[in-house]
Amino acid sequence: HPTGIGIICHPKRLTNCFLRKIISIMIEDYLKNITSYTGTKILLDDFVKNKIRFYKGYRNQDLGGLSKNYVSGLSPAISRRIITENEIVKQISKHVQYNDVDKFVDEICWRTYWKGWLEHRPAVWHDYLDDLTYFNDNNKKYDIYHRAIDGETGLECFDAWVSELKEYGYIHNHARMWFASIWVFYFDIPWQLGADFFYRNLLDADPASNTLSWRWVSGLQTKGKRYIASKSNIDRFTGNRFKFPENFYVKEKEIIDSRVYEPKMNIQYQNSSPNYKKGILIHEEDLSLSFVEKNIPIMMQYKTHNPFGQTSLPVDLANRSIENSIERCKKKFGSNIVTTFDWSDPQKLRKWISDHNLEMIEVTAPTVGKFESLIPSTLKNMNVEISYKYHDWDLSFWRFSDKGFFKLKKQIKKIVGPIWDGPLFSGV
Repeated sequence: HPTGIGIICHPKRLTNCFLRKIISIMIEDYLKNITSYTGTKILLDDFVKNKIRFYKGYRNQDLGGLSKNYVSGLSPAISRRIITENEIVKQISKHVQYNDVDKFVDEICWRTYWKGWLEHRPAVWHDYLDDLTYFNDNNKKYDIYHRAIDGETGLECFDAWVSELKEYGYIHNHARMWFASIWVFYFDIPWQLGADFFYRNLLDADPASNTLSWRWVSGLQTKGKRYIASKSNIDRFTGNRFKFPENFYVKEKEIIDSRVYEPKMNIQYQNSSPNYKKGILIHEEDLSLSFVEKNIPIMMQYKTHNPFGQTSLPVDLANRSIENSIERCKKKFGSNIVTTFDWSDPQKLRKWISDHNLEMIEVTAPTVGKFESLIPSTLKNMNVEISYKYHDWDLSFWRFSDKGFFKLKKQIKKIVGPIWDGPLFSGV
């Protein structure tokens, strides 16, 4: 080049810069798609056409990045219900036989199971938050914790996963298990701090699946069963991408926690009375618009509620998801019927109720997490009835989520059967 700019760039450095640029473009395309209903359907269609047939055999392979792995990447949209489980199952059923994709359906149901299990035992989440307060005050002073979250432990695989998590908000599900096992059993850091680190950074962070998965790895979720990472297993499923110290060995130990949680679920379902003048409140846990009706006033939050300190990546994704859902709602039901507010300013919600003379608010029932207390406490003194709405998918599976996953797994075909749209599968 006449300017000489090309001359001063080392070929390898230029290649790395080019690759990072390509990766950046791919990630931006992914974020653009995963935050909208139309885009999520595009991602689903691409997964069905190109990867789903390989999911069963290669789902545990972490080949270094979402685009290389044989997974759907839909979890950020599922966790916010930008797209529903019913829609996903119905779409894949048009193209494949159930027995060829049963592992993928199982994986969707695992997320539902975790949600249901925690609905039966909300005290697990509340105790975790209490534990976190204690460990934040006591264990964060230790050097190994700070080196772990900074990705400076010297253990190549672990530091690479930290970098991937912080830069992209993503780690392959199998790598999350290795990561948690190394965190708890190799570095000897409390699992609660690891769960918090994941929750703050993951794009698909969810109180149930995140907290309970860390408990499972630690041997608390299923008593006597803990997950121990090994060099051979990591090598096998990462294509020997990482180097290990000669003495690397994750030693099994018991994590002591004597607390017992008995299952008890409180469904706050209330039928909407046709005689009430009602409005619909939409929060970020359910952006599906499934319960929206025509000519009914709609109130939507316009930015994410972030009480647990999530980082800019998941906050930005949540805000983009909310913005896209607001636009979708306006196009579908009319911009004049949609009002927006922020949870930090409930007075706008109160004014909306007053201006429309509303007597009842219909809202998707909040699950255990940041909205379980906020929604009822906010509406409590606004002189309105609350009608909590539940997705049939959740109610169908949560009945079987009070114990181990196998109890729910036995019901999957029966529940999914009526949704399946395509070649029938046997055993239903």
